[in-house]
Amino acid sequence: MRCQAGDFIYISPMRYFLWLTGITLLTLVSCTHRPARFERLTASQTGIDFANTITESDSLNVLEFEYIYNGGGVGIDDFNGDGLQDVFFAGNQVSSRLYLNRGNFKFDDITIPAGVSTKFWCTGVAVTDINQDGRQDIYLSTIHPNRNQAVPNLLFLNQGNDANGIPRFEESAQAVGLADSSYSTQATFLDYDHDGDLDVFLLTNALEAFNRNNVIGPHNDGSARSRDKLFRNDGITLGAESQEQRALNHAPRSMPHALPHFTDVSTQAGLLHEGWGLGVIVNDVNQDGWPDIYVANDFQSNDVWLVNNHDGTFSNRIAETLKHQSHNSMGMDMADINNDGLNDLAVVDMLPDDNQRQKTMFSTIPYDRFQMARRLGYQPQYIRNVLQLNRGFWEGARSVGPGAGSKEQGVRPPSTKLQAINTASLSQSPVRHAPRSLPLFSDIGYLAGTAATDWSWSALFSDLDNDGFRDLLITNGYRKDITDLDFTSYNRDAGMFGTDAGRRTQLLKRIEDLEPVYKPNFLFHNNANGHPDSLHFTNVAPDWGLTESSFTNGTAYADFDNDGDMDLVMNNINDPAFIYRNQTVEQTKDASANHFLKINLSGKPGNLEGLGAKVAIWAGGHLQYTEYTRQRGYQSTMPSGIHLGLGSAKRIDSLKIVWPNGTGQLLRNVATNQTLTLDERKAVLQSSTFMQLQSPANPLLTEVTNLAGLDFQHQEDDFVDYKAQQTLLPHKHSQLGPGMAIGDVDGNGLDDIYVAGSANKGGTFFLQQPNQKAGSPKFLRKDRSAKKPEETGVLLFDADNDGDLDLYTVNGSTEFGKNEAIYQDSLYLNDGKGNFRVSPRALPNTMSSGSCVIATDFDHDGDLDLFVGGRVVPQRYPEPARSYLLRNDSRPGQPEQVHFTDVTDQLAPGLGQAGLICAALWTDVDNDSWPDLMLAGEFMPITVFKSQQGQRFIPMQTPELAKAVGFWNSLTAGDFDNDGDMDYVAGNLGLNSRLQASANQPVSVYAADYDKNGTLDPILSVFNGNVEYPFHPRDVLTDQIPSFKKKMTSYAAYGQTTLTSLLSADEQKQAVIKRATYLSSAYIENRAGTLVLHNLPIEAQFSPVFGSATTDLNHDGNLDILLIGNDYATEVLSGWQDAGLGLCLVGDGKGHFKSLRPANSGFVVDGDAKALASILLANGQLYYVATQNNGPLRVFKEANNPVTYQRVKPADSQLVQPTTNGKKRKIEFNYGSGYLSQSSRVVPTRVVEKNFN
Repeated sequence: MRCQAGDFIYISPMRYFLWLTGITLLTLVSCTHRPARFERLTASQTGIDFANTITESDSLNVLEFEYIYNGGGVGIDDFNGDGLQDVFFAGNQVSSRLYLNRGNFKFDDITIPAGVSTKFWCTGVAVTDINQDGRQDIYLSTIHPNRNQAVPNLLFLNQGNDANGIPRFEESAQAVGLADSSYSTQATFLDYDHDGDLDVFLLTNALEAFNRNNVIGPHNDGSARSRDKLFRNDGITLGAESQEQRALNHAPRSMPHALPHFTDVSTQAGLLHEGWGLGVIVNDVNQDGWPDIYVANDFQSNDVWLVNNHDGTFSNRIAETLKHQSHNSMGMDMADINNDGLNDLAVVDMLPDDNQRQKTMFSTIPYDRFQMARRLGYQPQYIRNVLQLNRGFWEGARSVGPGAGSKEQGVRPPSTKLQAINTASLSQSPVRHAPRSLPLFSDIGYLAGTAATDWSWSALFSDLDNDGFRDLLITNGYRKDITDLDFTSYNRDAGMFGTDAGRRTQLLKRIEDLEPVYKPNFLFHNNANGHPDSLHFTNVAPDWGLTESSFTNGTAYADFDNDGDMDLVMNNINDPAFIYRNQTVEQTKDASANHFLKINLSGKPGNLEGLGAKVAIWAGGHLQYTEYTRQRGYQSTMPSGIHLGLGSAKRIDSLKIVWPNGTGQLLRNVATNQTLTLDERKAVLQSSTFMQLQSPANPLLTEVTNLAGLDFQHQEDDFVDYKAQQTLLPHKHSQLGPGMAIGDVDGNGLDDIYVAGSANKGGTFFLQQPNQKAGSPKFLRKDRSAKKPEETGVLLFDADNDGDLDLYTVNGSTEFGKNEAIYQDSLYLNDGKGNFRVSPRALPNTMSSGSCVIATDFDHDGDLDLFVGGRVVPQRYPEPARSYLLRNDSRPGQPEQVHFTDVTDQLAPGLGQAGLICAALWTDVDNDSWPDLMLAGEFMPITVFKSQQGQRFIPMQTPELAKAVGFWNSLTAGDFDNDGDMDYVAGNLGLNSRLQASANQPVSVYAADYDKNGTLDPILSVFNGNVEYPFHPRDVLTDQIPSFKKKMTSYAAYGQTTLTSLLSADEQKQAVIKRATYLSSAYIENRAGTLVLHNLPIEAQFSPVFGSATTDLNHDGNLDILLIGNDYATEVLSGWQDAGLGLCLVGDGKGHFKSLRPANSGFVVDGDAKALASILLANGQLYYVATQNNGPLRVFKEANNPVTYQRVKPADSQLVQPTTNGKKRKIEFNYGSGYLSQSSRVVPTRVVEKNFN
């Protein structure tokens, strides 16, 4: 009801009382409600009324000019020298504008009197002192809406203030050689040749006449139209005054006194790559003292990482350091997000965060296109933001991308540690770092929660709440959603009819009717404060006051009111610019919180700002590291100086700075809440290790792959599971190996290696020779049909009790369809010399696609029995293949009488259909000396079948495990807490994928034959917000179930389709439903038979964990863990899960683990890693061998190993051994563990108590 003037409303006394009470409560609530951290100030409050207004027409629109909504940047600096930060906005169709800060967030538009109005389409804003006169200049990148026309970039040189205090500028691009007319996005400044002055890198993005998303192969020979440029600074012509005198004087100077000249040296410098650049940043990625350049490229062109060669040239080495990139790379930034002294990288793309936009953007999963791009030389790219975590340096081999650190390592923060620096050893002459390898990065965007922010432009790191950890601001928006699939489908169909003019008119009308991508920006708070290992960010934009929807492009931060916190400014299309005042300082009532430090740098002539300087501080128990560069985010320049939030730290223990020329300074006991000026002329310390922020690496392992003679490359045919009746698979099942088994097959007393064969290829033996070198690969001859099966699990064990090891091979995969005969497992008997022959009647019918095989004497009759895990019924996912419990009923010493009996249903009811088994382990869970059976698999909990003295196996009640349904891959046993029972490490999917699950919001699969065509249709579902939606794009779903097209006749309708609206109650009732609720890899603590689940450290969640092994690597008496993983068999819309590098977790003997960075562990297996096993060498040492799908073997040895090992007897199953710290550890000797792995059965030689069998 709406009340009009004069209306009389009667309110009863009781209603009046309730109304008044409500008002009182609201008043109390509002009085105690804390205001948002950011307050948006209006144009009337600030005087900043700039709006980047785009006026479209028939000749100027997104159809004719695809960059029309790419927007403009922001440039911040104190242009008039009054101590307040001013703001410059780049305008596209409108003039650029300059606003002078008058204090208290009041600004004056001085565009006209300052002489900086523009008529060109301006994009990037680069601010620096180009002519080194102490005044900040403005260099603008420009483009023209017509690809055949060009306009020059603009350089506004600051001439100093006039009588009214207004800075005056003069356009001088032509005079200095920077009037480049390429289609440029942004310029950035660096001293690439170390001659002391600032050069210019120009990022370009030329319009092309072809579709730049076509996979045509990269052009890196200099022939492409869109190539970035490098301009060398050939020096400044001086007038009567010296540069230092001029730098100290802010009065106007005429141009001829100080004009640099720039020369295009792009080709000489090796800038030959094609790319459509949208983001660029300068950073010394390999810490060799020379600036490198990261370029974020749009469309199909890969990003490039230009590493400085120290000779005036650059090399693109991105494939050596990143596993994949964003596809539509836009804005970017680099900063140390976890305070480990290593800079991390964020690049933004356009993956929507909401289901509606996702389902109207993606129609299918382009597997063939992805593979073709790889074959043509492109590195993998995915449509999502990446957050590349810097894992530190690794000097060993690495898996180069297709087509071409933890906290323990840091220097401790207390000043007592820094006082140990021997300043006398610091040379007084400049020292240049030697060229070194690149660090390794892991994309943790999904884990961090930053992968999906829709059509994004700027990524910007800054500590916005001064808690000591950098937050991440991402801006987004697009005026017309031209990715809408209903729009593109209509255009494709309509393009077949009418005249060209008619089609164009109709298309423009459709474009005009398109909805915008108009939503609030994202502000991710770094959750590391109090949780330094979390690596997770939370979008706090709604809570912190960034609630307005916008089309925001360039953005910057600045302390406009000089109060110590960073305010925000944003350049919007068709809306006034946003100015957000940060109220952190004002809202901080606790004097012990939210401290800060601002640093101004005073460099030497040529680089008066000290660009490229590196600063590290130790305060409040944390290290913070910064490399000073100003062009960041998207098309924008940050203010001069460095800002650091300090949290509760009241003093800074120590501060280090290394200037671009290599000189350094060390300050101690620095006060907070101040602006500190550092002067390069006071820097006298010189040392190549002065800024070494990680302790010197003393790796536990050394890679010896080449020395071991194990030069082997696994090969896997690219079978596309998605085309074999089930397009809705979450991942392939034809790319699961190779498995590996260790044992002495030729009877020479030395263990050998068997690597399982992939489809149509045989397995490979590596026979250990007495000189510790493996012999030439020996391929096992097998009686196979033309369609040779794929071996998954393999096992070396004595099947016939004749004293030698026989070979069991599980046949798996799905590439042979429903041809059951080919999945029949095989047993090969050994003649004692390593010659094998198949035993055709030894096995019962095992015609199911299997995974693992493990052995134990489960009935204590003196021979080894088997469990064989079933993986999946081909073309019937998620229907599990049958698993088998095989009792050994062979007659000892009689090869013709070798026989295994299927006793699954007899002894272990329910075991045959236990699930999609990936791994299994025979282990004595309850210390009753009888081996129990532990299982791990996909869409199942870790399950234990308890042995009833070998006569029966019944499911064990494990309440905590039962709730943790996951995508479990591997199982390894070890007494990690030294309490005399076996604990376990279980590898899972991890937390760094599109699939995120919890008990309340599981990942589910609903499988049924919905269209009654005889095919099982597995519909995967995930939650977005609190709503469950189908996972796959519409076209993938309807390709599997064509009848579902009637349920959602458009992509928009599919975007609104929930799982419950897609599947009726009857359809859900007929479906087989599986739900995953727990995806973390875990440590399972055994508390006297009660199994308790604990998450492994966060680094173990970066990727799926497959291979695992346990050993005491640092010889402290406690078990440590080696893990390998990744999965390249995923559907390519989500992308490869490739963030795993191999991981060493050091145990403390209490069930706690600490991850080591690669440099400290020496352990890197960074491909599609699968099996991991240890092998005993002739000298009594252990080597660790890892397999990789479509990759080489990797072999490692302990760097310093005082322990030797010895084999145990074939019948030995367990023992109890004292540790060096006075406790006793139980050890089990497994025939098979981890993932498709079997290690040497050995024990350290310190054995005093045995409890075999």
